[in-house]
Amino acid sequence: MTLGQGALLASIGDWLFSQGTRAGARTLLVVLLAGCSSSSCDRPILDDDLCPRDRPESRSTVLLLDTSDPLSVKHEEELARLVRELQAPTANANDFRVAPGEALIVYELNQNLRELQPSFRVCNPGDQPDGWEDELTRGKQVSLRRWRQFTEAVAPLFEGTTNQVEQAQSLVLETLGVIVPRHARSSRSRQATDEESRTHVILFSDLLQHSEPLSHYGPYPNPDQLVNTDGLRALSTDLKGVDVSLYRLERPLPAGRWQTRDHYYWWTELIEAFGGTVVYQDSI
Repeated sequence: MTLGQGALLASIGDWLFSQGTRAGARTLLVVLLAGCSSSSCDRPILDDDLCPRDRPESRSTVLLLDTSDPLSVKHEEELARLVRELQAPTANANDFRVAPGEALIVYELNQNLRELQPSFRVCNPGDQPDGWEDELTRGKQVSLRRWRQFTEAVAPLFEGTTNQVEQAQSLVLETLGVIVPRHARSSRSRQATDEESRTHVILFSDLLQHSEPLSHYGPYPNPDQLVNTDGLRALSTDLKGVDVSLYRLERPLPAGRWQTRDHYYWWTELIEAFGGTVVYQDSI
């Protein structure tokens, strides 16, 4: 029990005693103190994103959205399905559910990596309010409101892309190099048996890398060369302890001609070369 909870209990008890209900006050305090002996009174204080203030999230799911081009109807349907899985109230086999206490962070693929910040961040507060004190002050519906806004927050990221000028670069690999160290624990600090805390990175993109060091719009090196070649090593990212899901968004011609079968499996081999694990992959 914290000092704040103790003060609240004392205030309730003093008020009841002042009203002449000593027996009721004793009973109430016994019940509340018994409740505080459980783990509910040790739950963390949440910030505005429903994430713990005083401890790291138990696990993070990082969704990288390629908003440079409008979504096709099929892409919209797949994104809606993915959002439903992320918000699922119960766990199912092979789903992407963000469980209570875990964080969901959304990024947009950006031309300027120095300005790369999450477009959206929220933790799943769970199906119940955050302890009895939270139930008194906020209640279940208020606690879950921001989490339920996730569906509405993702769709506007793709608005205004129809008439957007074609971007000069597509920094998929460089963006991975920024967001993964932010949200995945290093191999030095990670325990060998710490499987439940593996960061999950979801790439929802055409996966057509296009920058000066490497471009998929023409001949490009094999994945292992990014790890072993000096000029390309800057594009590699340590993905040990990271699960990766790849949604390749198929584009119309002329860009679509570069989304070959070899390009599809190039990404599979790349994630493995970086030490990560591909848990899901599809071309849609």
